[in-house]
Amino acid sequence: MTKLGLEAKDLEPTRTIFHGIVPGLSCSPTGRVRLDVMFRDSSHFRRKPIWFEVVDLSTAYHALLGRPALAKFMAGLITIIGDYRKSLDYARDGAKLAESLVIAEERRQLDRIVALAQESSAAQIPTEEPADEAAFKPSKETKKVKLNPEDPSCSKYVIVGTRLDNK
Repeated sequence: MTKLGLEAKDLEPTRTIFHGIVPGLSCSPTGRVRLDVMFRDSSHFRRKPIWFEVVDLSTAYHALLGRPALAKFMAGLITIIGDYRKSLDYARDGAKLAESLVIAEERRQLDRIVALAQESSAAQIPTEEPADEAAFKPSKETKKVKLNPEDPSCSKYVIVGTRLDNK
C-alpha cells in the first residue's frame, strides 16, 4: 500500500473473509481498494479496474489475482517474469510463517481449553463440611435387617426403607 501511495483512509469497508491463506486459520481484510490493472505485451495491452482486498500479512505474495480478475481480462495463459531463486526462498519463508502461525493459534486454543477445564474442575470440588454433616444419614423410616438371618455368627446388617414394596 505504501509503495502505491495508499493510506488506510483510502480503503473501503469489506465483509470478505479469507480461508486457507494460512492453513487452518481465517483472515479478515482491513479493507478493499479499487486499482487499475494493466496486462500487456509488446503487441497490445488492456487496462481494467479491479477490487483488491487488503490484508495485513507477511507473505511471499503482494497480490493474488483470482478467477474473477482473470475472467475480466478474458486471460488465458499469463506469464509473470521474476527471480526463481527468490520465489523459492519466499515460498519457504511463507511456509515457515504459516506453520508458526498455526502452531501459535493451536497453542492459544489449548490454553483456552486447559483454562476451561481448570475452571470446571475447580467448580466441582466440594467445600469441606463438618464430618457429622457430610456423613450418610438414613431416613427415619428405615429398619436394620441382618444380611444372613440363618447364620447367628453373621454380624452384617443392611439398612432398608420401611416403605419399600415387598417385590
